[in-house]
Amino acid sequence: MKNNLFNTFLEFEEKNHLFDIEFKGFKIWEIMRTYIYIDIEMYENKLQPLFPQEKSKKSSKRKISNLRKILKVFFIKNQDLIFLNNPRRVKQNDGKYYCIYTDLLIDELKDEFKCLTLEDPYWALSPTMNIGHLEPVKTENIGYLDGLEIIFNLKKKYFKNFKKQEYKQLKKIIYDIELKVEKKFKVDLTNIFQVAFDKVLYLVLLKKNYDKLISRLNPQAILEFYDVFPSKIIVNKIAKERNIPIIEIQHGIVTSKNPIFLKYLNQERCYDCLPDYVLAYGEKLLNTSYMPIKKENIYYLGNLFLEYKKNKYQVKIANSKKIILFISQSNLGQYISQFAGELATLLKDNEEYEIIYKMHPYEIGTNYECLNKSNIKIVTNKECDLYKLLANCVAQVGIYSTGLYEGLAFNLKTFIINHHYGTQEIKEILKEGKGIYYVDKPKDILYKLDIKNIGQYKYWAKVDKKLFKLKIKEIIDK
Repeated sequence: MKNNLFNTFLEFEEKNHLFDIEFKGFKIWEIMRTYIYIDIEMYENKLQPLFPQEKSKKSSKRKISNLRKILKVFFIKNQDLIFLNNPRRVKQNDGKYYCIYTDLLIDELKDEFKCLTLEDPYWALSPTMNIGHLEPVKTENIGYLDGLEIIFNLKKKYFKNFKKQEYKQLKKIIYDIELKVEKKFKVDLTNIFQVAFDKVLYLVLLKKNYDKLISRLNPQAILEFYDVFPSKIIVNKIAKERNIPIIEIQHGIVTSKNPIFLKYLNQERCYDCLPDYVLAYGEKLLNTSYMPIKKENIYYLGNLFLEYKKNKYQVKIANSKKIILFISQSNLGQYISQFAGELATLLKDNEEYEIIYKMHPYEIGTNYECLNKSNIKIVTNKECDLYKLLANCVAQVGIYSTGLYEGLAFNLKTFIINHHYGTQEIKEILKEGKGIYYVDKPKDILYKLDIKNIGQYKYWAKVDKKLFKLKIKEIIDK
């Protein structure tokens, strides 16, 4: 079902020439398509929304240091490398919050390059979050983009009230696209098109602000956790206009059909938002089909943070129980939690095992009654170290999460739950390897828990820290 939808969507956007639609110099479909596709996919596959419905009760304290980092964006000059990260940070033993994609790479580069990180506020990324930024941050040189979000909200009010013709013109363009998409896929997409409208408006209204910012910073390259968030799309468009290389730091497993934002039917067209290079995890973990990035621009360098964690947790902690770790996902949590609850019932008289259910960060706040069992521990803490859990469990269970591939780096016995959404893609990569089992029901896990033959999994490229620096220099020199 997912595969058919993927191909249908790619063909539909080409057939209807959606990439040719422009407003104020922006090919607006490039930013809209991911939001629209994810919503169609959610309805088509009966998935949960990516974010919980209720707003988080936690809010970050307003600090003077935050204000300094917000104002810094408007004054800082001349930085060699700009990093665009994700505010979903992870707390480490030193008490600081790390961006697991960018911070260790910055450590390798900061002696030779002036590195600046630009971070969106968490509340702009996730509609259910009240958190601005998780602090204290590991990143030494960082600017927060909260100020530009405030400017956007002011400009949006002005545009709506005083540029009424242009506002209506954009509304009509997007509404016409909505009608075509809804007719084709037979889904009511009113809400997500309103979100997409806002994202397009962000690009249009803040392009000049970002132009000034990039002019002032004058970077040699952009390195990013690539997604279609509007701040990144603007920076990427400006970088394309100025011939500044854009480098994606791989942040998730790219399968044959996912994620949509790296996949296009026409691979010859130039896209405003796409990165030019990828620092990839490994050849098996980056499927390049439908991906319009030159093969010679992809460097397989492994994962710095995963390597760091593997070295840190080489010695297992002695546990009184054998831990089975469930790695949940925000769009499939209801299904995975039901599976975990049923397994817990089967193991209720077996004191040897305990189940840990690790919620996805976007899923936190959701309550699954089926998990309320004495032999299940639910992890909802964003500060919980997934790698510590992986290092100290005997088996992992999930559907297609990146965490499963990371667990394989710890040579874990792995149970993949067969589900119409996602399992086929992970199977294409993992095959039927030793210690990897595809299961339909909790009993299937029960019967295989005592099997001791575990494979050695070589999916991740070996990390060579010097090579990261070498490749960045090579890209800049080009």
